[in-house]
Amino acid sequence: MTVKGVKRRVLPDLDDEFAKDLGDFDTLDALRGQVRQDLEREARFAADREVRAELMKALAKRLPFEVPSSLVEREVERRIEDFARRLVDQNVDPRQAGIDWQAFRDSQQEPAREAVAGALVLDEITRREQLLVTDEEVEQEVGRFAERTGRTAAAVRAALEKEGGLSRIYAGLRREKSIDFALARATIAGE
Repeated sequence: MTVKGVKRRVLPDLDDEFAKDLGDFDTLDALRGQVRQDLEREARFAADREVRAELMKALAKRLPFEVPSSLVEREVERRIEDFARRLVDQNVDPRQAGIDWQAFRDSQQEPAREAVAGALVLDEITRREQLLVTDEEVEQEVGRFAERTGRTAAAVRAALEKEGGLSRIYAGLRREKSIDFALARATIAGE
Protein backbone atom coordinates (compact mmCIF):
# COMPACT_ATOMS: atom_id res chain seq x y z
CA MET A 1 0.00 0.00 0.00
CA THR A 2 1.29 3.45 -0.89
CA VAL A 3 0.19 6.55 0.97
CA LYS A 4 -0.22 9.33 -1.54
CA GLY A 5 -1.18 12.01 0.89
CA VAL A 6 -2.52 12.81 4.30
CA LYS A 7 -5.21 15.39 4.68
CA ARG A 8 -6.30 17.01 7.85
CA ARG A 9 -9.27 19.26 8.34
CA VAL A 10 -8.19 22.62 9.66
CA LEU A 11 -10.97 24.61 11.25
CA PRO A 12 -10.62 28.37 11.21
CA ASP A 13 -10.34 30.27 14.45
CA LEU A 14 -13.59 31.76 15.70
CA ASP A 15 -12.57 35.39 15.62
CA ASP A 16 -13.51 38.68 13.98
CA GLU A 17 -11.70 37.70 10.75
CA PHE A 18 -13.82 34.56 10.51
CA ALA A 19 -16.97 36.67 10.94
CA LYS A 20 -15.84 39.09 8.21
CA ASP A 21 -15.22 36.18 5.83
CA LEU A 22 -18.81 35.00 6.29
CA GLY A 23 -20.47 38.27 5.35
CA ASP A 24 -21.17 41.78 6.47
CA PHE A 25 -20.13 41.20 10.06
CA ASP A 26 -17.53 43.40 11.71
CA THR A 27 -17.09 41.20 14.75
CA LEU A 28 -17.68 37.66 15.93
CA ASP A 29 -20.28 39.03 18.36
CA ALA A 30 -22.21 40.53 15.42
CA LEU A 31 -22.19 37.14 13.68
CA ARG A 32 -23.34 35.39 16.85
CA GLY A 33 -26.11 37.97 17.26
CA GLN A 34 -27.33 37.33 13.71
CA VAL A 35 -27.25 33.57 14.20
CA ARG A 36 -29.24 33.98 17.44
CA GLN A 37 -31.83 36.17 15.69
CA ASP A 38 -32.16 33.64 12.86
CA LEU A 39 -32.64 30.76 15.30
CA GLU A 40 -35.19 32.70 17.36
CA ARG A 41 -37.12 33.67 14.22
CA GLU A 42 -37.17 30.03 13.06
CA ALA A 43 -38.38 28.93 16.51
CA ARG A 44 -41.22 31.48 16.36
CA PHE A 45 -42.18 30.27 12.86
CA ALA A 46 -42.13 26.64 14.05
CA ALA A 47 -44.30 27.48 17.07
CA ASP A 48 -46.71 29.40 14.85
CA ARG A 49 -46.94 26.48 12.40
CA GLU A 50 -47.65 24.11 15.29
CA VAL A 51 -50.42 26.33 16.69
CA ARG A 52 -51.97 26.63 13.22
CA ALA A 53 -51.81 22.86 12.72
CA GLU A 54 -53.50 22.28 16.08
CA LEU A 55 -56.17 24.84 15.18
CA MET A 56 -56.85 23.00 11.93
CA LYS A 57 -57.25 19.72 13.84
CA ALA A 58 -59.61 21.37 16.30
CA LEU A 59 -61.64 22.91 13.47
CA ALA A 60 -61.80 19.56 11.67
CA LYS A 61 -63.36 17.97 14.77
CA ARG A 62 -66.11 20.57 14.74
CA LEU A 63 -67.39 19.62 11.30
CA PRO A 64 -70.95 18.37 11.94
CA PHE A 65 -70.95 15.88 9.03
CA GLU A 66 -68.66 13.29 7.48
CA VAL A 67 -66.23 14.65 4.91
CA PRO A 68 -67.08 13.53 1.36
CA SER A 69 -64.75 10.69 0.37
CA SER A 70 -64.16 12.23 -3.06
CA LEU A 71 -62.62 15.31 -1.42
CA VAL A 72 -60.47 13.15 0.84
CA GLU A 73 -59.27 11.12 -2.17
CA ARG A 74 -58.42 14.32 -4.05
CA GLU A 75 -56.41 15.56 -1.06
CA VAL A 76 -54.60 12.21 -0.77
CA GLU A 77 -53.72 12.40 -4.48
CA ARG A 78 -52.47 15.97 -4.02
CA ARG A 79 -50.29 14.86 -1.11
CA ILE A 80 -48.85 11.96 -3.11
CA GLU A 81 -48.11 14.24 -6.07
CA ASP A 82 -46.50 16.78 -3.75
CA PHE A 83 -44.33 14.10 -2.14
CA ALA A 84 -43.29 12.74 -5.54
CA ARG A 85 -42.48 16.28 -6.73
CA ARG A 86 -40.27 16.82 -3.68
CA LEU A 87 -38.45 13.57 -4.44
CA VAL A 88 -37.87 14.68 -8.04
CA ASP A 89 -36.60 18.05 -6.76
CA GLN A 90 -34.02 16.04 -4.77
CA ASN A 91 -33.07 14.09 -7.92
CA VAL A 92 -34.75 10.92 -6.68
CA ASP A 93 -36.87 8.93 -9.12
CA PRO A 94 -40.14 8.21 -7.23
CA ARG A 95 -40.55 4.91 -9.11
CA GLN A 96 -37.09 3.74 -8.03
CA ALA A 97 -37.20 5.05 -4.45
CA GLY A 98 -38.42 1.78 -2.94
CA ILE A 99 -41.50 3.41 -1.44
CA ASP A 100 -44.58 1.35 -0.61
CA TRP A 101 -47.01 3.75 -2.26
CA GLN A 102 -50.09 1.92 -0.96
CA ALA A 103 -48.81 2.19 2.61
CA PHE A 104 -48.03 5.88 2.00
CA ARG A 105 -51.54 6.39 0.58
CA ASP A 106 -53.06 4.65 3.63
CA SER A 107 -50.98 6.79 6.00
CA GLN A 108 -52.33 9.95 4.36
CA GLN A 109 -56.03 9.12 4.77
CA GLU A 110 -56.51 10.62 8.25
CA PRO A 111 -54.33 13.72 7.71
CA ALA A 112 -56.14 14.30 4.41
CA ARG A 113 -59.54 13.94 6.10
CA GLU A 114 -58.49 16.45 8.76
CA ALA A 115 -57.15 18.87 6.13
CA VAL A 116 -60.36 18.71 4.10
CA ALA A 117 -62.58 19.06 7.17
CA GLY A 118 -60.52 22.01 8.41
CA ALA A 119 -60.69 23.64 4.97
CA LEU A 120 -64.48 23.22 4.89
CA VAL A 121 -64.80 24.86 8.30
CA LEU A 122 -62.46 27.68 7.18
CA ASP A 123 -64.57 28.17 4.05
CA GLU A 124 -67.64 28.53 6.24
CA ILE A 125 -65.84 31.04 8.49
CA THR A 126 -64.82 32.99 5.40
CA ARG A 127 -68.41 33.00 4.11
CA ARG A 128 -70.05 33.92 7.43
CA GLU A 129 -67.56 36.61 8.31
CA GLN A 130 -67.32 37.89 4.74
CA LEU A 131 -63.54 37.78 4.80
CA LEU A 132 -62.37 39.17 1.50
CA VAL A 133 -58.96 39.53 -0.09
CA THR A 134 -58.26 42.85 -1.76
CA ASP A 135 -56.32 43.38 -4.97
CA GLU A 136 -53.78 45.35 -2.94
CA GLU A 137 -53.15 42.34 -0.68
CA VAL A 138 -52.61 40.14 -3.73
CA GLU A 139 -50.18 42.68 -5.18
CA GLN A 140 -48.27 42.74 -1.87
CA GLU A 141 -48.04 38.94 -1.93
CA VAL A 142 -46.86 38.99 -5.55
CA GLY A 143 -44.28 41.61 -4.55
CA ARG A 144 -43.04 39.45 -1.65
CA PHE A 145 -42.73 36.45 -3.94
CA ALA A 146 -40.89 38.53 -6.52
CA GLU A 147 -38.48 39.75 -3.85
CA ARG A 148 -37.79 36.20 -2.65
CA THR A 149 -37.15 34.93 -6.18
CA GLY A 150 -35.21 37.97 -7.41
CA ARG A 151 -37.67 38.70 -10.21
CA THR A 152 -39.79 41.73 -10.93
CA ALA A 153 -43.36 41.87 -9.66
CA ALA A 154 -44.57 42.27 -13.26
CA ALA A 155 -42.75 39.08 -14.34
CA VAL A 156 -44.16 37.12 -11.40
CA ARG A 157 -47.67 38.42 -12.07
CA ALA A 158 -47.42 37.52 -15.76
CA ALA A 159 -46.27 33.99 -14.92
CA LEU A 160 -49.06 33.57 -12.37
CA GLU A 161 -51.67 34.80 -14.84
CA LYS A 162 -50.35 32.41 -17.49
CA GLU A 163 -50.48 29.44 -15.07
CA GLY A 164 -53.76 30.44 -13.42
CA GLY A 165 -51.86 30.95 -10.19
CA LEU A 166 -53.52 34.19 -9.10
CA SER A 167 -56.59 32.28 -7.95
CA ARG A 168 -54.29 30.17 -5.73
CA ILE A 169 -52.87 33.39 -4.25
CA TYR A 170 -56.39 34.68 -3.54
CA ALA A 171 -57.37 31.32 -2.00
CA GLY A 172 -54.21 31.15 0.11
CA LEU A 173 -54.67 34.69 1.42
CA ARG A 174 -58.35 34.03 2.14
CA ARG A 175 -57.37 30.90 4.06
CA GLU A 176 -54.75 32.82 6.06
CA LYS A 177 -57.35 35.47 6.93
CA SER A 178 -59.74 32.76 8.10
CA ILE A 179 -57.05 31.10 10.21
CA ASP A 180 -56.06 34.46 11.71
CA PHE A 181 -59.73 35.17 12.44
CA ALA A 182 -60.17 31.78 14.15
CA LEU A 183 -56.90 32.13 16.07
CA ALA A 184 -57.92 35.56 17.36
CA ARG A 185 -61.03 33.98 18.85
CA ALA A 186 -59.52 30.68 19.96
CA THR A 187 -58.78 29.77 23.55
CA ILE A 188 -55.35 28.23 23.69
CA ALA A 189 -54.98 25.89 26.64
CA GLY A 190 -51.59 25.57 28.30
CA GLU A 191 -50.03 22.31 29.33
